[in-house]
Amino acid sequence: MKLKYFFILIFGLIYLLSPINCIQIDKPQYEPLKIHPGDDVDLWIKITNNNYNNEVKNIIVKISPHYPFELRQIHPTIGKAEISHLNPGESDIVYFKLHVNENAPSDNYRIDITVNYDEIYNKGSDDERLIHYNITKVYYLPVYGIAKFQIIIDNNSISPSKSKTITIRLINEGTGNAKYVSINFFGNNKINVLGSGNYYIGFLKAKCERDIPITIYAVPEIENGIYTIYANINWIGDDGIFYNFSTPINIKVVKKIYKNQPFIYLDDVDFKDDSYEVTIGVANRGMSKMRHCVLTLNVNGKNYTKYVGDLDEDDYDTLVYTLYDVNGTVPLNVFLNYFDDYQNEYTVSKTFIVNFEHKEVKENNYWIIGILIIFGILLIIYYLRKRRKRESFEEL
Repeated sequence: MKLKYFFILIFGLIYLLSPINCIQIDKPQYEPLKIHPGDDVDLWIKITNNNYNNEVKNIIVKISPHYPFELRQIHPTIGKAEISHLNPGESDIVYFKLHVNENAPSDNYRIDITVNYDEIYNKGSDDERLIHYNITKVYYLPVYGIAKFQIIIDNNSISPSKSKTITIRLINEGTGNAKYVSINFFGNNKINVLGSGNYYIGFLKAKCERDIPITIYAVPEIENGIYTIYANINWIGDDGIFYNFSTPINIKVVKKIYKNQPFIYLDDVDFKDDSYEVTIGVANRGMSKMRHCVLTLNVNGKNYTKYVGDLDEDDYDTLVYTLYDVNGTVPLNVFLNYFDDYQNEYTVSKTFIVNFEHKEVKENNYWIIGILIIFGILLIIYYLRKRRKRESFEEL
């Protein structure tokens, strides 16, 4: 019990012997009420003389901000304001301006306010004297970072009549956290977003990301090009304010040329006098255009090249190659070179095995056919003459 009274006595003496500051520094008032990175902040500090007996003068108020605050010049000496004097019970307000660093994350940030002043004791008497004091108070101002979203998509190409699942990467590149995040995807009359297109993310911390898979579909009649779908993002910031952000997402439509799209076929092989005419056909069986087609026929190591041009959907063309000195079974190697709409080059090939009969054999066949025709004509003449003689004999 005695120990308890001893500690009370000690604390009482400390309190009585400690200097009592008559200056009161009120909590700073500021505008805007919700501070964001990049803001200029108006700051007002009320200074009050709480000593109702003594006047104070030569009052100097200094502010020492810490990161992310920077002082703006509004007084002759930056960060320093002066009050000439305060009567007992009187107060005054000093004004400062701060700037918030653009990269400041959400947090409470410290500012130090120091007041130096002289208190007048026994004013007007022979014992008048000035005693200098200083007092420092620490306050914290809340800064609310702002979430800023970026969308990244890697493989954004699609072909007509196809559906594809793509991954949307949602990145919070801002300085503030985002709460209750939801994202809605909207297609158009050419690119459809399959399913609801609505996704709830929840909480997304600053500098963090989330992957979102969505499925899109390109209509059959769509042309090559860039088409835009949209993402609409909603969230609540650290400051309690509702935010909304809409951003385009570009989808590239490519009419893909498939391996089985070009069709090469042997249309005809015809003997002409001393040569053979070989007709090769090429057809486009796909929905995308085959551009700058070139058809090369290789026979016995020799190339015969002809230009086809562009082949549209369901289009075809035939080319005739004249071959000399080919006999027997010969492989015909056909090569087709073409480009797509993006200057990507393709090559397909096909080999046909053709049996070329010897020319002399064909010439002998012509002689045999001729002899047979003449023999047939002679038989007809013989038959007609015999029949006529029979008719004459019957008339007699």
